[in-house]
Amino acid sequence: SARQPLALVLDDIHWADPASVELLTHLLPLTAKSAILFCMLTRPDKETPGWRLISEAGNIPGHKERLVEMTLSPLALADSRQLVSNLLEIEALPDVVRETILKKTEGNPFFVEEVIRMLIDTGGIVLKDGHWEAGKSIESVEIPDNLQSLLMARIDRLPEESKRTLRVAAVIGRQFSVNVLEQVMRRLGE
Repeated sequence: SARQPLALVLDDIHWADPASVELLTHLLPLTAKSAILFCMLTRPDKETPGWRLISEAGNIPGHKERLVEMTLSPLALADSRQLVSNLLEIEALPDVVRETILKKTEGNPFFVEEVIRMLIDTGGIVLKDGHWEAGKSIESVEIPDNLQSLLMARIDRLPEESKRTLRVAAVIGRQFSVNVLEQVMRRLGE
């Protein structure tokens, strides 16, 4: 930051471990003396260690007036519709399917993307001659009511070995190195 401004983007800080939160808490006051911008993205979960960063940022003397907090709300219906159109570039999507996607995803852009991915995976939407088209089964594809159900259905379609790896990863915890997962999988295979 001595040579040029520095921006640090910290995504998913709600998953930050306590040691990282402690380190970043000590770095936040540097913004008063140096050209450093911290951009912290988090879910509004005040029970996570990462939320402490948000609290600490507001408590730094002289920092409150430089602190900008933005809360993202769900996409409006028109924006969700535009997202579906942008992701698919498909005009022949039946209205009933388009409306079901919009209704069930409730403005959650990640859910919209996952529904579209599911429709592609199940053949409801197919790539033909370089563009997306509704498949023959599009009207019969059942779109889950929530993101968790959609992801569980997607996991159910995975090969058994992949499902086993996911189960082991879930037991290890939210964060782990690939090396740890490999070692556990090797020991379970013995």
